Amino acid sequence: MSPQDPLPGTRVRIALTDRPGDHATVRVIASPRRDMVRDGLLSAPLQPFADALLVDVSIGERILLPGAWVQPEVLQRGEPVAPTPVSAADLRPPAVIAGDSEQAALCWGETVWPLDLGGAVAIPDSGRADPHPLSRLRRLLLVAAGRREEIALTLWRDPGFEIPWQDVRLLPRAAAWFELAQVPAGLRYADAERAQGVGRARSRP
Repeated sequence: MSPQDPLPGTRVRIALTDRPGDHATVRVIASPRRDMVRDGLLSAPLQPFADALLVDVSIGERILLPGAWVQPEVLQRGEPVAPTPVSAADLRPPAVIAGDSEQAALCWGETVWPLDLGGAVAIPDSGRADPHPLSRLRRLLLVAAGRREEIALTLWRDPGFEIPWQDVRLLPRAAAWFELAQVPAGLRYADAERAQGVGRARSRP
């Protein structure tokens, strides 16, 4: 853990555009190296995010990204605002695709669901596990806010999931990746943890 890792509840304001008052608030949910290790280690699905921060992002009272992996620069370059408490229900890791085609998996935090790609489909770099820098986070927020005309990106949103914004980066037809994944329709993150016995559902002595 770095001494610079911000505590859960730490918040900063980031500008979305140059217009006065056009900003979003980023709140730290967890630092993987400090808050998500078990027996001193991060699980394999979380290892790509060892140096990242799990945050949620809101505009006003509306949470646009309930879970996002970001680079520490997002906090370092933001304007500090008063912290707010974080609860266990706020821990919502976004989904990412990890591994090569033949060993690809859809990962939510510690949960891992295999992707039946048969080794024939190349996963675009935009679908790889990679914490967002500030510039990309701004673009994601403009999309999440319905301001698509301001940025040429598309993301898939499925309101049936507990985590509304499935973080599969900039894939224009990301729903197809979830159809390939062996994830039962409507499954929520807490259900996935229980099904696999990981995360908050991990058996404890």
